Amino acid sequence: MSHPSDAADDPAAADRDRTSDEGRYADLDAGPDDDTDLSPFDPAAIGDRERAEIEDTIFEMRSAAARLEEVLLGGKRVLTRREVAQLAEVSTISARKFWRTLGLARVPEGQVAFTVNDARALTEVARIVATDLLDEETVLSLMRAVGQTTDRLVVWQMETIVEYLSDVRGLSDGEARAVVLDLFEEIVDPLEHVLTYAWKRNLVGALGRLNIDPTSGQAGDSLHGWYDSSMPLARAVGFVDLVSYTRLSQQMEPRQLAYMVKRFQDVAYAVVATGCGRIIKTVGDEVFFAAQTPHAGAEIALRLQEEIRDDVQLPKARVGFAWGRVLSRLGDVFGSTVNLAARLTAVADPGTVVTDRDTAQIIERTDDYEFRACGGLNLQGLGEVAVMEMSRGTAEPLTMELSEDT
Repeated sequence: MSHPSDAADDPAAADRDRTSDEGRYADLDAGPDDDTDLSPFDPAAIGDRERAEIEDTIFEMRSAAARLEEVLLGGKRVLTRREVAQLAEVSTISARKFWRTLGLARVPEGQVAFTVNDARALTEVARIVATDLLDEETVLSLMRAVGQTTDRLVVWQMETIVEYLSDVRGLSDGEARAVVLDLFEEIVDPLEHVLTYAWKRNLVGALGRLNIDPTSGQAGDSLHGWYDSSMPLARAVGFVDLVSYTRLSQQMEPRQLAYMVKRFQDVAYAVVATGCGRIIKTVGDEVFFAAQTPHAGAEIALRLQEEIRDDVQLPKARVGFAWGRVLSRLGDVFGSTVNLAARLTAVADPGTVVTDRDTAQIIERTDDYEFRACGGLNLQGLGEVAVMEMSRGTAEPLTMELSEDT
């Protein structure tokens, strides 16, 4: 079929297309005696109208984006990168290091891209180094943590709102992304306040964890590797992994897959938070968690399995965990205990929770959980490991329902 622009230049082509279209839809719109005169089809006119609508939409989106940008940046872009460095009284190299650790794109010299607020932020960070509170390398590491966390955060929030506008309000993806700009302008203040609030609350939690004896639970007796004794923290670490995720992801529509992953992560976050643990990270079909005591780790692991098993919208899962010494750096957790938990998860049967004998011996001092030997495995780098399947004993399950009393 001829393209509309071709038809506009070739009247004969337009006539052929019009004749073809009229014949194709005649049975739908007219009976045998219908002599209705159909209005002529003008592709050029339709094209101009659609083009005008697209241009208007682009203009509106750019205008909304410019308004929101000024709100977010706290003013207009009036400074080059050299000028913002001079205003903050730092070298241009130090300023570029700061932007880079935040994950911000490089700005060409001479381009007006910064606001007075940018200079103020740079000044505050530079003051930490200038007063010898911390050295430059440490400050840049702190800024990198902020940059990586907020980059993921804003993408997550943006896609969440676009999904809401598409699924609940019935907007197309393009319409949703146009509306989201105006919507963000309305909610940016509460989001900013909650971000600061959550950061402070989590900082209080982290400071509280400093008061916990890192050797509690006899982690020093762990045999999970020759270097465990040098690790500063004792933690229960574990993984929950959805079974057949790769096959399911190939069979599902993108929206179905996104819903399943969201549902899985919602369950994981709810259980781990209720059990006073932490989600270290998520990777699609896998969640990595940590807890402060062996029993807390055991309950989180078992409750995760129970919740997923009872959820008809999720496939089966494998769960493995271990207790031992770990190293916490860059928001992640490292050590042979982590490697052991990952290997245990990989060999677990679908629908089960497994751990190693050392961890089981610590937990089974009470009747809270029961263990069954599943044989031994020779795990690379870890040697011979006795695998134990764990089930619930007398321990009361974590209460997941929200009520006034829980």
